[in-house]
Amino acid sequence: MITIHGTGCSLMDYLYTDIDLSSPPLRRAMSKTPGDGGLSPGKLVFVEDLERFLNESFHNFLNEATGGKKPDKANVGGPSIVSLINAAQLLEGAQNGGFKVAFFGGHGHDETADELLEILAQTPLDVSEYREVEGVTPFTVVISDPNADNGHGERTFINSMGAVLHYGPADLPDSFFDTNIVTFGGTALVPDIHDHLASLTRRSREAGSIVVVNTVYDYRNQAKNATGRWPLGEDDTSYMATDLLITDKEEAFRLSGEISIPNALAYFASKGTEAAVVTDGSRDIYFYSKGNLFSKLEIQNLPVSESVRQDILNTQVPKGDTTGCGDNFVGGILASMAEQLEAGVPIGKLDLIEACSWAVASGGFSCFYVGGTYLERTPGEKREKIAHYYDLYEQQIGRNFRGNFGRNQ
Repeated sequence: MITIHGTGCSLMDYLYTDIDLSSPPLRRAMSKTPGDGGLSPGKLVFVEDLERFLNESFHNFLNEATGGKKPDKANVGGPSIVSLINAAQLLEGAQNGGFKVAFFGGHGHDETADELLEILAQTPLDVSEYREVEGVTPFTVVISDPNADNGHGERTFINSMGAVLHYGPADLPDSFFDTNIVTFGGTALVPDIHDHLASLTRRSREAGSIVVVNTVYDYRNQAKNATGRWPLGEDDTSYMATDLLITDKEEAFRLSGEISIPNALAYFASKGTEAAVVTDGSRDIYFYSKGNLFSKLEIQNLPVSESVRQDILNTQVPKGDTTGCGDNFVGGILASMAEQLEAGVPIGKLDLIEACSWAVASGGFSCFYVGGTYLERTPGEKREKIAHYYDLYEQQIGRNFRGNFGRNQ
């Protein structure tokens, strides 16, 4: 059996899906200088910092910004758990399967936790190690504007950490490290895990796991130092112990101190990271591989899905929002890696382009439902829908290789 174990950010998303980010309440709340606590499209701020920035309560601001309406949807969110849910859904129907995907984390004892666990029970993700800890269950308010960014959509995030302030390395059992793939997702929103990421990635590597790190905007370290490089753990050995780093452009720039994606990737490679992928919203993705996990690839780029873009512009196709696109992108990579391992592809020969094709299809499909987590009516439903975009993407980039992660297994 191929297993994936992950820890990091998990929370309840409260989604407002049609809010004009240029409206007066939102304009007033927008950041003036980096790290000042104001809102920034595509980025996250903490409730306490936003309240100081506005000099008013979060409740009052939200009521004004949304016109007093209730959230359009409440859904499971977070860069770790959403990516793992997508991986579990994609792998659930694999004909030659034998996969287990598990999340390790902490939630509070409250109604939000009850709601969150009820949603998770409708997914194939193993949450037996998602345990109650002190504090309220973390949440994020997601304010989305579908008309921003030339119709591609944009959103801003307001987060309350809650219980994750009481979750750290001591809460991870030894069994967490006994897995084929271990993934740390959005740990900047789980401070004690993030601040020990170097030692945790080293321990994972020593246990024989493939180590994947996918990042989130690190507002905590941005507030501490608005111009310096963000730390990735307690020291830079976290890069050396990471087999695959997945980040978006802004996060890549802040982690590396560079101002171009190729230079950021070159920085990650110089620090010892085996492979890295950088996304850029509705623009090309960039990546490289040194050849010890995936086949060797120099820094190169791939486009986003043209079929997804066309369906977004098609008024006859139901739309969702862009929340969770990056998280589902990560889940596509994780699932493809697991499937390739299960099929016997040796370490050093895994296909990063194949994994990225499933990632692009997964991230693209998340534009057609609200929130990061898609609840299937039947097992395999999401895989089938994503496979449609995967097939079209393979044609778009001129590849006929379907690998072992094909639609009709």
